[in-house]
Amino acid sequence: MKDILHLMAKKVREAERALPRGHDRTEELYMGADGTPTCTVDKVAEDVILQFVEEQDLPFNVLSEEIGFIDRKEAKTLVIDPIDGTYNSAMGLPFYSVSLAVGKKSLRDVEAGLVQNLVTGDAYYAEKGKGATLNDEPIHTRPFEPRKSIFLVYLGKYSSVDNFRLAKLGVRARALGCASLEMCLLAEGRADAYYMNCEVYERSIRVVDIAASALILREAGGEIVDLSDRPLDMRFDLQERSNFLAYGDKEVKKVVM
Repeated sequence: MKDILHLMAKKVREAERALPRGHDRTEELYMGADGTPTCTVDKVAEDVILQFVEEQDLPFNVLSEEIGFIDRKEAKTLVIDPIDGTYNSAMGLPFYSVSLAVGKKSLRDVEAGLVQNLVTGDAYYAEKGKGATLNDEPIHTRPFEPRKSIFLVYLGKYSSVDNFRLAKLGVRARALGCASLEMCLLAEGRADAYYMNCEVYERSIRVVDIAASALILREAGGEIVDLSDRPLDMRFDLQERSNFLAYGDKEVKKVVM
């Protein structure tokens, strides 16, 4: 599984980096299956993955934010966000990724996940019960130290006032625009929490955004819960959305919740 996901991510990175200078990554081609516009860079990355699945005849269905669900009559599903942080990519902000996960029906049964930073090439990977790695080196969340706290927060037009409250609880706060990589920063001990509370349901997180990074975080020692403090589970369904708190150390919950 690991080799397959790494090769898939490599092909996406090669295709994305091959886009000519001046290519309009922001051009909206059509409305994706998840209800958000599909830009040219999303389509390029998704096409690479779909072609690889077909050419290798991989034993997976596919769920992607752009094309939706492809039923290939398989027991497992490849859950992909071809470009997470599309707007970052489109605007030249160097923080976006490809996210790949394999599971059966929901977030809780994901068995393998890979998130690759398409700018740096750094690859986060986890298999259920086997821990998490960054570039093949084990990673772990860090103990919570309030005086050194860094909270990652979703900010934007639809964010709740609670997001701003949380931003003030940490010594530092950041809003980076790529959920999968922000979750991975928790997994490697670079930050303490990632919080999303969106006032508009349709703008909350989708399973394709975090299917891989949720496993990586959990395997590194962290957790992700909904805002009722239940371990987050989401069906492989693009219509399902959720707000959440992800953290590296359970002590963070006492501060946030």
